Amino acid sequence: MEAQRRQVADFLRVHKEKPVSIEGLGERDRWGRQPVRIRSSHDKTVVDLSHALVEAGLALADPGAGRVFCHPELLAFEETAREQRLGLWAEARYNPIPAERNELLRERVGSFVIVEGRVRSVGERKQTTYLNFGGHWAEDFTIIIPRKVWTLMTERGLGAAALKGQKIRARGILQSWQGTALTIEMPEMIERLEGNRLPR
Repeated sequence: MEAQRRQVADFLRVHKEKPVSIEGLGERDRWGRQPVRIRSSHDKTVVDLSHALVEAGLALADPGAGRVFCHPELLAFEETAREQRLGLWAEARYNPIPAERNELLRERVGSFVIVEGRVRSVGERKQTTYLNFGGHWAEDFTIIIPRKVWTLMTERGLGAAALKGQKIRARGILQSWQGTALTIEMPEMIERLEGNRLPR
């Protein structure tokens, strides 16, 4: 972790004396996080710091709780950094947690996580859809999808039939619910890892 702190400090030091612009991108979410876009400029060159940090493996992509993910390219930058084990990705704790690792998931409740696993079943209800990753719904990992988000996903071809049995990656703040769960606020918080990625 100390090595990553030094890398972030070195990265920020490069931009320390350069003018920056900060643009708010929406309201605070239920965890009090305020999304912003920070750009650094020097000699007519503009650098989006979020892009640069994710590309260097020094930050994780978080679609947040907005209605639209404004920077879907961040997921591709993150994937490349993860494959090359850059920055944070050199440490096991930042890598995706397998959905069947229930004890490890319980230890990470309340923190931002990336979870990968195969969808065993899909439970569609009137207001909420549940993606289940184990046979014991009261103990295993679950993805909770509100109706509005599920509607968007099904419109993009990611309904129950397209997800059941598929390996996916999801991200967000891990919560304690039955076992553990992630609530999906926008379709981009889920990536399909087999076949085509999430349609846009």
